[in-house]
Amino acid sequence: MSIPSFAREIRGVVEDGSHASIAGASVTLLQGRNRQTQITGVDGSFEFAAVSAEQVQIEVASQGFAETRRTVKPGTTNLSLSIILDPESVRSQVVVTASRTALPIAETPESVQVLSREELESSGALAIDDVLRNVAGFDLFRRNSSRTANPTTQGVSLRGVGSSGASRALILLDGVPVTDPFGGWMNWSTIPRAAVDSVELLRGGASDLYGGQALSGVVQMLTRIPEATDADLDVSYGNQRTPSASGYIGHVFGKWTASLAADYFRTEGYIPVESSQRGLVDNPANSLHRNGELFLQRQISQRSRFFIRGLGYDDSRHNGTIIEVNRTRAWQAVAGLDVETAAGDLLQLRGYGGTEDDHQTFASVAANRASESLARVQTVPSRQWGLSAQYSHLFSPRNTLLAGVDASSVTGESDDEIFIAGNPSSLVNAGGHDVSVGVFAEDIARLTSRWIVTGVFRVDHWQTLSGFSNTTSLLTSNFVPTNFANRSETALAPKLASSYHLNDSIELRGSVYRSFRTPTLNELYRSFRLGNIVTLANQQLRAERLTGWEAGPAEKLLNGKLRLQQSFFWASVHRPIANVTLSTTPALITRMRENIGSTRALGFEAQADWELMKWADLAAQYQFVDATVTSFPANPMLVGNLVPEVPRHEFTFQTRYSNPAFFTAAVQARSSSSVFDDDLNTLPLDSYFKLDAFLSRRISSNMDVYIAGENLLSQHFMVARTPIVTLGSPLTARVGIQLHLRR
Repeated sequence: MSIPSFAREIRGVVEDGSHASIAGASVTLLQGRNRQTQITGVDGSFEFAAVSAEQVQIEVASQGFAETRRTVKPGTTNLSLSIILDPESVRSQVVVTASRTALPIAETPESVQVLSREELESSGALAIDDVLRNVAGFDLFRRNSSRTANPTTQGVSLRGVGSSGASRALILLDGVPVTDPFGGWMNWSTIPRAAVDSVELLRGGASDLYGGQALSGVVQMLTRIPEATDADLDVSYGNQRTPSASGYIGHVFGKWTASLAADYFRTEGYIPVESSQRGLVDNPANSLHRNGELFLQRQISQRSRFFIRGLGYDDSRHNGTIIEVNRTRAWQAVAGLDVETAAGDLLQLRGYGGTEDDHQTFASVAANRASESLARVQTVPSRQWGLSAQYSHLFSPRNTLLAGVDASSVTGESDDEIFIAGNPSSLVNAGGHDVSVGVFAEDIARLTSRWIVTGVFRVDHWQTLSGFSNTTSLLTSNFVPTNFANRSETALAPKLASSYHLNDSIELRGSVYRSFRTPTLNELYRSFRLGNIVTLANQQLRAERLTGWEAGPAEKLLNGKLRLQQSFFWASVHRPIANVTLSTTPALITRMRENIGSTRALGFEAQADWELMKWADLAAQYQFVDATVTSFPANPMLVGNLVPEVPRHEFTFQTRYSNPAFFTAAVQARSSSSVFDDDLNTLPLDSYFKLDAFLSRRISSNMDVYIAGENLLSQHFMVARTPIVTLGSPLTARVGIQLHLRR
């Protein structure tokens, strides 16, 4: 019996689990060789007319949701369907960092890495920065962990651009900057670990959306928002006398949501100087930090809300000698408002402000390291505030426009007391005021169901105002004031990116962009000392400018269980700020921050993520980068030198088995080739290999016990030469308990 060939209509609506309409969903009708695609309207509806009575396959996909299929049997008359989409799995997460609006990784043209809460909790590493080192291309100015490192050495570099203390990637917490306002470095002990839900890393220039600190990318930490009662507590104790606790509790009260998170960490540390070079002044580098975060939210509608957040921390450290110590105290307050219109447009407003006080002492160490004398006592107070507004509008199911404006202000100074031979010599007070304003517009165009093009254009204006340096001699009482002229710069930061799916398995991605970074107040006005190296400030620094591109394929194999991604990239930085050596003597190396001519980073990265089975997965990443100085008219001898602290080869590997009925086991490894610690390429740091592991066993539905270790092979890898060699931490291990409550 043949099936009638009469025409019919198939219409319907696409909704989520709460029956809210999903606009912009892709609905594809497949019937033999016939393929039709529609994009749902604001009300989530779709309609296909004149469909023959033969069997029909309907595929529905939308960002943030798992793809679903519906079969319509032959002979069925006119239909009205209600299709419910479920949230995506962890392997197809929605990211917000690449476009400042939610996009699934499959639709993101840029190179984005997402670390889930499960990956963070099952890492052998305790500090967030050490977990992030599992991403090839993520590098800090120094190789050692934030457990004991001076926070001023924790600037982030992505894709071989390099750093000199100040981060060349922007660090965000829920869209708000959390880097040090004065110096641009990142104190990783700021954020309670238990509050972090996931971390997104965008590699490549990102100033088009994020402004003057996103030269080489963005690292964004996203915090947890409870859906009912949600509580966690992680308590551990490890060698080097290291107690640690991180806790989180959140609850929903009708339309109100509240959460509280806090960390406590202390370690006696280790002696960082190589044993053959140690002297009487060398002591363990230890640290103590405490932080806390309070979050309060009022839900107005499904996507409309108002929230406030308070964050505070206290961090103190001994830096490896008797005299050298530092302490940082800071707080930050954030307020935000999200308003959704009836048409589905979204307005997001953010305001933030805070203060930070940093205190450090610096010493001059004798050549035999048998004695040291106080060289400098430094106090750095700073204040910051910022505002941002962002509006997104769905012009059509295939076109989304995003526009925004942001502004920030930083005021700070460095108050120094200088000592000669241990005796007070002079007082130096230097600082200024930075103001920046930026506007941007982004268009996300779904040209077809397989082709997405994103275009962004941004303009920023930066000013450094009221710069000064005052010196008072304590020997003669002579006072010398110096006022610096106000300066300003304007930067354009466009980007064009595209993602094209050749088929269901292969995607091509590419982007071209301009990016920039403005000098920090620290680089302009604060001099400092590390060992027997003095680095001078430079009030005439100009903004760095980056031009770059990236391109490569991404593949999904084995029914999507194996995901591969490769990218070739190139970036040229004009006027990069570097620590340039001025003079070298056996007792003192003097450097100054300078804009050198240009550097270039040319490289390749590859990534594989393999879901071996339901409970097990494996991931590996590799990056090669050739980062060299390409011009410096003031000192041609540096041309051809490698950019300091940038390894040519990096390889990371992670594997995890997690079955709640049995146990969770994870192994992480990182290998890095040698680097140079100076611009002259005379102070090499050896290559290293680091192995971490984590093993936990569920005792009850609310409790897990675990053991974890970092640097299991206890490799003595070099982290700095001043020119004394300092080392990273040997093996650290801990045992702990994780408590969970979900209601």
